[in-house]
Amino acid sequence: MDLGRRNKVKAEGGMSSMTDLVFLLLIFFIIMSTKVEHNIPIDLPKNSELPPSTSNPPLVVGVTANSTYVLEHSDQEYEMAELIPVLDAKMAEQTEKSIKISGDKVANYEAIFQLVALAKQREWKPVLAFTP
Repeated sequence: MDLGRRNKVKAEGGMSSMTDLVFLLLIFFIIMSTKVEHNIPIDLPKNSELPPSTSNPPLVVGVTANSTYVLEHSDQEYEMAELIPVLDAKMAEQTEKSIKISGDKVANYEAIFQLVALAKQREWKPVLAFTP
């Protein structure tokens, strides 16, 4: 003789209340988006001072497609071992020690990161430049 319950209560929630809530929110956002003013005048502050000019621009080094280095205003290509003394000499003349690194589209990333690591080691500020 089986005296257990035959009608078990299911612990499932209905989705009808959730869909009602979603539709109400959708209607609310549609109505509110039509009430937005698109041409609100904004009084932005004006900058009366010019930005401070740097006494010297950063030293620009380019990385070519064959992973050699070229200094700005120079046609000579350098390997990393040849470039280090040249960069040290040029950075000794700079008051603001920053170096702008621009790489060719197909340049080896390792060559670019070697230059960034050198700049960090020498406590120069490396700036990566993207040129399309």
